[in-house]
Amino acid sequence: MKILKIHLEYLRSEAHYQFLLLLLKLFESYPAVAAIVSVLLNSIRELVNIEGQLVDAVRSSIYTEQIAEADRRVDRDLAGINAAIESALRHFDPAIVTAARRLEIRFKSFRGEIEKKAYGEESAAVKILLTDLNGVYAPQVATLSLVPWVAELEAAQAEFERLFILRNEELAARPQQKLRDVRRQIDILYRRAVEHIDAYSALNGDALTAQFVSELNSEVTYFNEHAHRHAKTDIDSAVVASIPDQPWKDRPVVLLPDVTYEGKELVFTKDYELSYRDNNRPGTASLTIHGKGRFRGTKTVSFNIIAEGVKDI
Repeated sequence: MKILKIHLEYLRSEAHYQFLLLLLKLFESYPAVAAIVSVLLNSIRELVNIEGQLVDAVRSSIYTEQIAEADRRVDRDLAGINAAIESALRHFDPAIVTAARRLEIRFKSFRGEIEKKAYGEESAAVKILLTDLNGVYAPQVATLSLVPWVAELEAAQAEFERLFILRNEELAARPQQKLRDVRRQIDILYRRAVEHIDAYSALNGDALTAQFVSELNSEVTYFNEHAHRHAKTDIDSAVVASIPDQPWKDRPVVLLPDVTYEGKELVFTKDYELSYRDNNRPGTASLTIHGKGRFRGTKTVSFNIIAEGVKDI
């Protein structure tokens, strides 16, 4: 029995450290196997201790969660503007529809610009978008009554930039490159240890190593399936808040639901897209959430559209 392959370089930051802690504990339970790679194991232990200190330093940043919340605020504003544009595309006034189509094209371009981008690149794209919304697209923004939305987006973006600069100043003195270097060294040592154990089993049989390998493979399988940066999560696991009854106003009802996963709000157009059914008349309509980015699959919920003056008895 051979040890399964795991791509440590693809593990998320916390997951990388957690896997190594489990590995070291497993070696403690099998000292005879640990003896086969004792020299490598000593080096791995030393580097894992260093990695833990560096992970704690990054985790403790006072700005990390504030930046995440500021980013969510920007995403919420963008999602609100996008939802308003999609609703305007179904408006009875041709002038409003024309304005919405122009803005829709700009927002589609924007979503392509920020796809899988880091904070800094996404922030730059938002600033360019704001320049356009206040410049060449200002007439369309005014036609769709989106001026307050754009002002809110500007405020959210300014707060994000302020926090981002403060965190970068705070992190400047931290050995970020050292953390990456330490992980690379650990990954090399881990692969060598695996090769040694597999070679020992091939030459001497697996009586000594079989149980150790079985337990390690169980952990490898779990981390391969759940902890990679590119692992997909079923959107069906997300929680969609109850949608209140929607008033009928002679046009298709379009809304932005409150969608969360493990307590964190998901972002429309980044984590999911929306489609509707039977939302063009009073009655029961449905909304389908289509996973995007790190999410896959679909989830459908229902809501009621109520004609004015009609109430349930």
